[in-house]
Amino acid sequence: MLDAFKLCQILNIKPKELNYLVDNIDNFYYLISNPKLGKDGVQLKDKNGKLRTRDLYPSITLLKNVQRGIYRNILKRIKLPSYAFGGIERRDNILNAKMHQGNKFFFNTDLRNFYPGISHTQIYQMFLSRGFAPQTANILTKLTTYKGMLPQGTPTSPYLANLAFVNAGNELQEFAKLHSLTFTTFVDDITLSGKTDFQPLANTIIDIITSKGFKISHNKTFYQTSMPKVTNVIVMRDGLRLSDSYKAKIESFEDKETPQAKGSINYFNRVTKVSTQKALKVKQQIGFN
Repeated sequence: MLDAFKLCQILNIKPKELNYLVDNIDNFYYLISNPKLGKDGVQLKDKNGKLRTRDLYPSITLLKNVQRGIYRNILKRIKLPSYAFGGIERRDNILNAKMHQGNKFFFNTDLRNFYPGISHTQIYQMFLSRGFAPQTANILTKLTTYKGMLPQGTPTSPYLANLAFVNAGNELQEFAKLHSLTFTTFVDDITLSGKTDFQPLANTIIDIITSKGFKISHNKTFYQTSMPKVTNVIVMRDGLRLSDSYKAKIESFEDKETPQAKGSINYFNRVTKVSTQKALKVKQQIGFN
């Protein structure tokens, strides 16, 4: 069992520094607030008329280094289920979409306020469930949560978000297997797909998610059968493709050597490459089951 002294050794930090971090945590975050826009480009409002924002809390200096150590030396050693694709090395949105190739019917939803909706209590309980001593779980929770929630913009938050969703994810995975469906997550983006129509099961899928304390974005919940998109990649029976608008974007670059142009072209080429690979082989290579 990992105690506080051993934790300091793993994170290469002195106990005095660790205590200073925990006692002065406000000094190691800053706020980036971006407006949440609707499809019309107008900033959204909540039910009380308050303008909605997406708030990021990146960590800095000593805390950021410690969080990198937590991710590298602690979190990465906790194995995630094969359905998880977001925030994981050597997995991306393209491979996430590839898992659904060959299916015809798609259910997509997005978890609303995913990061801020995960509380420090959930993170603490997650560490306890993984065998950490209460004192150590408490310290790790204080080092990775902020203002009672999981802050977006830190080295640890994506992996912790995946871990916090495991209970709901495992139930969805069992449900998917029972009904011969494919299930994946990409951070807060959830997809189930199948070869036969499963639309009558959509409400049950939503119930499983909400019963675990998560909320869905109703305006980002779809049941698709024509040109279905999974994490912005169109999934066809025989491969993947990007939208015509993305192709037009590439063609519109006058200078193909700018960083933006190169990034867009490289992304297009990667989608094309993954598209040509056999889906079963890709699944075997990344351990998807």
